[in-house]
Amino acid sequence: MKKMPIILSMTGFAWVCAFGIAQAQDSQQRPENQQKPEARILEVKAAVKEGKSLEIGHLMDRDLYPEGVAQLQWYENAKSTTYFYSQGDSLMQASLKGDASLLFSKDQLAQDPAIGESLHYLPYILKAENNRLFMLYGSDILVYNLADKKIESRNSLPESGNWDIAGKSGNIAYTVANNLYVRAAEATESMAVSNYPDTGVVVGANDVHRNEFGIYKGTFWSNQGDKLAYYWMDESMVRLYPILNYLQDPTQVNNIRYPEAGRAMHEVKVGVFDVATGKNLYLEAFADPSHTYIPSVTWNPDGSEIYAVILDRNQKDLSMVCYDAATGEIKRTVFEEHNDIYVEPEANPVFRPGHPDQFLWFSERKGYNHIYLYNTDGECLKAVTPDNEPWMVTSFVGFSPDGNTAYYMSTQESPLQNNLYSVNLNSGKILRLTKADGSHSIQMHPSGKYFIDVYGSSEMGRKTQIIDNKGKVVKVLKEDKNPLDGYITPEFRLLSLKSADGKTDLYGRMILPPDFDSTRKYPVLVYVYGGPHAQLITESYNYGCGHFLRFMAQQGYIVWTLDNRGSANRGFAFETATHRHLGDAETADQMQGIAYLKSLPYVDAERIGVDGWSFGGFMTLTLKTRYPDVFKVATAGGPVINWAWYEIMYGERYMGTPQDNPEGYEKANLLNRVDSIRGKVMLLQGGLDPVVTPKNSTTFVQSCIQKNIPIDFFVYPNHEHNVIGPQRDHLFQKWYEYYQQNL
Repeated sequence: MKKMPIILSMTGFAWVCAFGIAQAQDSQQRPENQQKPEARILEVKAAVKEGKSLEIGHLMDRDLYPEGVAQLQWYENAKSTTYFYSQGDSLMQASLKGDASLLFSKDQLAQDPAIGESLHYLPYILKAENNRLFMLYGSDILVYNLADKKIESRNSLPESGNWDIAGKSGNIAYTVANNLYVRAAEATESMAVSNYPDTGVVVGANDVHRNEFGIYKGTFWSNQGDKLAYYWMDESMVRLYPILNYLQDPTQVNNIRYPEAGRAMHEVKVGVFDVATGKNLYLEAFADPSHTYIPSVTWNPDGSEIYAVILDRNQKDLSMVCYDAATGEIKRTVFEEHNDIYVEPEANPVFRPGHPDQFLWFSERKGYNHIYLYNTDGECLKAVTPDNEPWMVTSFVGFSPDGNTAYYMSTQESPLQNNLYSVNLNSGKILRLTKADGSHSIQMHPSGKYFIDVYGSSEMGRKTQIIDNKGKVVKVLKEDKNPLDGYITPEFRLLSLKSADGKTDLYGRMILPPDFDSTRKYPVLVYVYGGPHAQLITESYNYGCGHFLRFMAQQGYIVWTLDNRGSANRGFAFETATHRHLGDAETADQMQGIAYLKSLPYVDAERIGVDGWSFGGFMTLTLKTRYPDVFKVATAGGPVINWAWYEIMYGERYMGTPQDNPEGYEKANLLNRVDSIRGKVMLLQGGLDPVVTPKNSTTFVQSCIQKNIPIDFFVYPNHEHNVIGPQRDHLFQKWYEYYQQNL
């Protein structure tokens, strides 16, 4: 009987680039010397041995994924329970008590005099507020009047992006290239907020600080919709990095500004544009802009003040600063926060309805992310959620209109789940509102009485329902139990084992072949990411497992995934165990998983492979070069090779700078361990990658060439950091064939 291999696959969400650090296991320590860790099996989902098989080339087929309700969102009116959603080429409206009805179809909308042409697809809803639907079609903003049932305006904004609509006023902010514009609600022409040539100044963009600190937009309307705060960024001092597109003729060169760790960073300030006067002003600098970040910009309720979070470049000192919105002058420092490791603000302050002098703030100051109530003088009034409890508030959902109840998502039930809770700010009473175990996504109705709840679990694909503020299910909109019913299903096991320091429970997922026989030897595919801001093991559909991993189990591999220290949603100490020593604690924990696998009689310890992308690519090569005799095959996509080549915001948070942490950077530098490579290694790289630039992979390949070490290298020339779309099937085929041939 042929022995089967083990693949240790360390990948991650390639659209996330997360990285961590920690001192742990010496690179020469052999896993054979480790004590065999014990694992607890927490859940088992039995195999289904008969049915259809997943096939390479069809893993991206839409009908294999749980269906949701497209474009589902509330009408922003507290007195109405209307919501909208799309169904095919039609936009529907419904309410809690009424049946759904057709608002318009794509073809009906095309007959509106403001359109007058056929539409290729149904426009996308941006906002539903003040008796209007704001919709996007191409680069046109369509404003549909719900009362008159017609398009009241069509704003053609060619080559525009970053659209931001003030629902109360109807004013629209948008960017074209590196400049910011505003189209007033009744105007036919736009006002230029900025007019810079393309020389390094970018205004209103959504990627300030390279989208770190939870930044996803660059413009911020006041509550009244009459004034716009925005990011102004000068990155002319940042070195240019050329991204080459060889598929264009002639070759297209896209020079991006890429701030590498330890080098010059961009400078950011906040501007304020008055729509009525057309005038700009800028907020006074709180500190040297060449050494500070501005992760958060928030208006107070009446639009008279702006609260900005200022973070020093070392990311250890945070200041909440209050500005006069009319003059841009500093009024006061509201409060400060310090941590010797780092402070990472990822949410804006949220003002309390009915209490304009109070706001909520989110902090990990006591070890887990919790909610605090402040007044605008900087006094911390209370911890809204119990900050001595070992669970994480993962996001804020909203307030009741009276401001006495706050709604939030957290891991209170389990670090593998994400549930909705309410907390009374006066009594502190907490109520869990999502009753079903799983990972929930929530939209709150403006009244605070109802919530759209979309969730999945290990037992169900996706369910979309409406619940009330007591947790009662009011209406089920759609239930897609499992799109893979009728398919062969491997056995899933959810496990826990101790971290390498013996102190912390780690969660793992094992997928066994459908025809698993404990008397045989099987290959194992361990799929891992391992860095901050990512969690692979969750109580969600297939426990968070993708179809490629199911396919590999179907082909006779055991598939293993472990969330090591440094990954998300387990608290500050868990994440910062990796600080300034990327690759140490993470690999030590992963080797705990390997020791467990080797203790199993049905695992072939001679045939282990490791695969990963992004931070997982770094982890893959770190494991392969530190334990070359353990991992027979490695495939790494978009890997960071040298942390000195990664971006400032992320890299310096987790590693410091190359100047103040040379030992940490040297130990993590994979170029220093090329000599240890044995067996098969394949690097994969997006040719247009602006996140982990091709410099990383190509330099590693060149080092292998110079040292006469054979490896394989494959480039996806038309893709960025992740291979997406139909060509992802090609990537799946590449992975599968490489392991079949070499493991």
